[in-house]
Amino acid sequence: MDKPKLNFVIDALMFLCLMAMAGLGFLMKYLLPSGRDAWAQYGSNLQFSWLGWDRHDWGDIHFYLAFILLSLLVLHLILHWQQILGLFQRLVPNPRQRYRIALIFLLLALLLIYFPFLITPDSKARGRGGRGSRVGGVLTVPAKPVCFHSLRGPGFGIKIDQVSEICETQKVSGVRPSWPGRLQAVLVPVSAARM
Repeated sequence: MDKPKLNFVIDALMFLCLMAMAGLGFLMKYLLPSGRDAWAQYGSNLQFSWLGWDRHDWGDIHFYLAFILLSLLVLHLILHWQQILGLFQRLVPNPRQRYRIALIFLLLALLLIYFPFLITPDSKARGRGGRGSRVGGVLTVPAKPVCFHSLRGPGFGIKIDQVSEICETQKVSGVRPSWPGRLQAVLVPVSAARM
């Protein structure tokens, strides 16, 4: 395939990926609302899905489309590299300035793509619809939480920790114990609690 046809195919695929990402973004934002938005709009934490997939499944497709678009963009830049260099030389005729601008641009691009691996997100307990926990506490990620007993509540389970068998729960919301001794109650989703 000659270069102009290849450029056209790559540009068409990039446009389709961009439109698919925009469409999935609108789908997830307006038709498959988050728990917080569903709680605010409908008064309960309804779970929405389309074609059997919820917003997180469609979010995965959105993520993969972003990688495809990024790959096509890199291929597009490779095919147009000489044209980019020529335009950049005409725009910034001074070689020292061109070098500095290119270095700053490259460092900024690397920082933007790498920054999610440099940050530590804040964490806190969430209740229904993200309004804050009704029980309290902060989000903890224990290495190996231990479980002894489970209680049931409206939309959540309460596990009481005691040095005994190991749970497979990875993220739980720690609650200050109101019992004497080494017991600790933790709020977990019903699906994660073994009831």
